[in-house]
Amino acid sequence: FVASWGKGKPVIGVMGEYDALPGISQCKSPDKEPLVEGTPGHGCGHNIHGASGMAGAIAIRYAMEKNHIEGTIKFFGTPAEESASGKVWMVRDGVFKGIDAILSHHPGSMNYASLASSLANNSVKFHYRGKTSHAAGSPEQGRSALDAIELMNVGVNFLREHIIQEARVHYVIEEGGGQPNVVPDYARSWYLVRAPQRDQVEHIYERVLKIANGAALMTETELEVEPIKAIYNKIPSKVLSDVVTRNMREIGAPDYTDEEIEFAKRLTSTVSRDAKIEMLRKSKRPGWEKLIDVVMDTSIPDAWNDGVVSSGSTDVSDVSWMTPTMEFGTSTWPLGVPGHSWMNVAGSSHSIGHKSLIFASKVIA
Repeated sequence: FVASWGKGKPVIGVMGEYDALPGISQCKSPDKEPLVEGTPGHGCGHNIHGASGMAGAIAIRYAMEKNHIEGTIKFFGTPAEESASGKVWMVRDGVFKGIDAILSHHPGSMNYASLASSLANNSVKFHYRGKTSHAAGSPEQGRSALDAIELMNVGVNFLREHIIQEARVHYVIEEGGGQPNVVPDYARSWYLVRAPQRDQVEHIYERVLKIANGAALMTETELEVEPIKAIYNKIPSKVLSDVVTRNMREIGAPDYTDEEIEFAKRLTSTVSRDAKIEMLRKSKRPGWEKLIDVVMDTSIPDAWNDGVVSSGSTDVSDVSWMTPTMEFGTSTWPLGVPGHSWMNVAGSSHSIGHKSLIFASKVIA
């Protein structure tokens, strides 16, 4: 959805995401304690950065109204960032046309306005269809769709040696048959192909397709390729990064109570010191060594990662090809906590997460 207020130029956009991740339901507890076992949880802080964007947009509206400021503020509700990449379809349909600049917030473990790019990717499902038979009594009559999936996976795993170092290929088998004494006539896998540039993704993806077709040929099965979505790499904005950093410093990062710090310490009790060091090292943040013993980061550094390609992908990237875009982060969970984990859910549901939300909304406004 799009909510608008005001008229004329400039037209400033604010994005808010709503989504969740499967299988990481979690109570507001520093110990792993699912709210409902096996159900989704906000492992990427989507319970926060939809609300922070909305709060920021409302605050801007009131400031414009009170101070008689000309211009238009638009809030974009964007669904399914983790799977279907809702912003891609919104870009396709021209929803972001005419926007002069756009801001987006993302919870994390640091307060900074990133200048990093991101990985472009293709998301695609492979459906194989064969023929059932008794796996022991008449195996020669069967054509195993699962065999095709496994052979494709083997081929792709050998391909890894021959793709650029920065690329990533991930997969899961979504369906592989019902029981072992029946040759499965249907199987399905889901692949993600990532690389720093769109053309690099397409080059690798074409090779993956050849492997997929080869697996069908070897097993005498039929292959159906189902593209799910494709996204671009992000174009960072130095101007917006500077503006957001200045806003952060003017407002000041949240302070934490002793109880909140204790909660954060308990939350990281399962994270080894070595794992935290490696995560900080990978951030390439100048002076990261000083953060090894820090629990919650309250500093606001200059963006240091210009020219860096982050290891993740986001549909914010497609918006950045339409208008200057800045997605900034705020401390929502402790340093060292892995992304997409139950620990993220716990942090974003706690008062620590609420402080992150309020801070981000003020930065946007």
